[in-house]
Formats: sequence, structure tokens, C-alpha cells
Amino acid sequence: MAGNYQESHGKIQNLGSRCQPNALHSTKPIGSFLGLGSVIDDLWETAIAPNTRQAYNTGFNNFILLLAGIMASVNLSNLQVTEDMLIYFVAHCYNLKLSYATIKLYMCGIKFMCLKHNIPFPSSAELRRMYAILGGVKRARGKISRPRYPVTFNILKDVGLCGYLRQKATSFEDLMMQTACIVAFFGFLRCGEFTVKTSFDHTVHLCVSDLIITDEYVMVHLKKSKTNPFREGVKLKLFKVGGILCPYVACCNYVSARLRQNPSPDDPLFIVDNGQALTRSIFIAKFKHVLQCIGINSELYNGHSFRIGAATSAAAAHVEDHLIKVLGRWSSDAYCRYIRTPQSCIREAQIALTKH
Repeated sequence: MAGNYQESHGKIQNLGSRCQPNALHSTKPIGSFLGLGSVIDDLWETAIAPNTRQAYNTGFNNFILLLAGIMASVNLSNLQVTEDMLIYFVAHCYNLKLSYATIKLYMCGIKFMCLKHNIPFPSSAELRRMYAILGGVKRARGKISRPRYPVTFNILKDVGLCGYLRQKATSFEDLMMQTACIVAFFGFLRCGEFTVKTSFDHTVHLCVSDLIITDEYVMVHLKKSKTNPFREGVKLKLFKVGGILCPYVACCNYVSARLRQNPSPDDPLFIVDNGQALTRSIFIAKFKHVLQCIGINSELYNGHSFRIGAATSAAAAHVEDHLIKVLGRWSSDAYCRYIRTPQSCIREAQIALTKH
């Protein structure tokens, strides 16, 4: 079934993103007469984040493809989504080995795209059977959690991650990796905040001009982040802390080397040897390679390990909770789940219970 699905998927590409409101109605929308059609389209595009929009389009496309395989024809102008259609789609996704989270996201995408194209969609009260089926998927799949170990300060220093890169230091790329790791740690950064997914966009990603060096600290300007989706911008200050992993010194050394390449202010801040922006995949690959070189199992770490490690190291250093929230730019107590508590601390806590 998966093979047939992939074959039919190739025949219809990005249906959700191509379906415009004008194509769904025989009459011309009022907005078109007023010259507002393009404005409305733009507002639909900006109603959700780009990554969410891509996932929603994928879910909707797959849903239409399934209907095309079981119905004589699919006419979006008179389509009416039913609970049974959604139940069949959930079962179809389950057969394709998709996770519960992915299936649930696709269902949200179908609902959103139906709203966008004015396609009738059942209310929550009319979807009780479908939600029960989703619950079955959740229980059948079980909870799959990938281990995400923290990159703590101890892993970074001395003969650790940055220590290895400093000793190696045979290219500009080694200096770049060392600096990116230190900035990611002290800035509590998510991987997507200092790397690019595919192509570089100076309006979104870190540029040379986004790192400003003052006498006391380095200012890093994040144009967009997970907790700042409206691109109001966040300015992080990395102070002089001394020692071999001082973020201020690391940034100064890197910027000096980067400026010798005569970049423009809008060029990417972190680049590899071929001059291209540092992508997430390249960073993760190099990061894991270094971990293997220093004898650490790289399968237990990923790009989020720096943010987890910073929170863990801060807690171990008895940094107050409210400061950890500020450093990591958390708006809730979600930071607590990032802190990895050593077994020795648990043992000491249990011993303390016996003393009262």
C-alpha cells in the first residue's frame, strides 16, 4: 500500500498550496474586485509559521490523495469532509507507520486547509469516534522518546569538545565549530537559531552584522526564534567570564578571522570552508564526529543538547530558577524538563529525608 501511495503522490504535487480560493468557487470573490485577493492570500500564508504550513499542506495533500484513490473524483468545490473520511485517513497513516504526533498534526492541517478553502468540516462534537481511533493509535504506537543527553560545561572544556577542536585547529572551520558550540552553550541556543535548514536568508538567520562586540560583552541579535515568532528580535549578551571557554574571547577571535574574508554585513555569520552558511545537517554531522573522536557515544546527542546542557549546568551551579528562565528565554516552567539530575543528587536528597 505504501508503494501505491508514493506512486500516486508523485502525480499530484503540493495540492494544498496550489488550491486558491478563486478555484473553489464559480463566482469571483468580492476581495478580487477590490484588489484585496492577494492581500487575503498573504494573510492566509502568514496565519501560521512556515514549517507548520508545510506540514499542514502535506497532511491535506495526503488526505486528498487518499480520497482520490477511493472515490471516482474529488471536486473541492463541493467536497464535504465526514468523520468516516477522517477515520479512514487515520488508519491509512497508521498503515504507513506514521507516528501519533504526525497523524495528529496532519489532522490539524486538514482542518485548517478546509477552513481556508471554505470546505465543510465536522465539529469536535461530531468527531468522537475519530478521536477514539486516534487514542488507539497513541496506545498502539506507545511513547517513543529519543535520548537527548546534555552537552554540559565539563564536556565542552579541557580535552572535551572544544578542547579537541582547539588542539586540532587546522582550519577556519575548526575555529567556527568551536565558536558555534560555545555561543550555543552560553546563549542557551536552539540549533535552528544559529544554523540554517537549507538556504540562507539574511532577514531570518544570523548575519555578520548580528554580532556586535563591545568592551564588556558580545551582543548577538536573534531575528527570530521559537518563542519569538513575530520577529521582534532578541538581543543576547555574552559577557567576559574568563577561562578557556570565555564566549567573549571566542567571538572576538572568530570575528577577527571572519572579517579577514571581507564579508558584507548581510553575509552569514557562521560559514564552512566553502563559504556556504552553516546548515543544521553539517553542524550535527561535525558535532557528532568530534564526540566520537573524544570517546563519547554521539547517538545520545543532537543539536538541542547544548540548550539542555546549559540548563543542566546552570542548575548544577545553583543558578536561581528565575535566572535559568531568563537565560533560556523560557516563558513557562518548561525549562525544568531540560535539567538532567545526576543520580548522586537523587541519592543525597533521599539521605536528607532520613535526617528529619
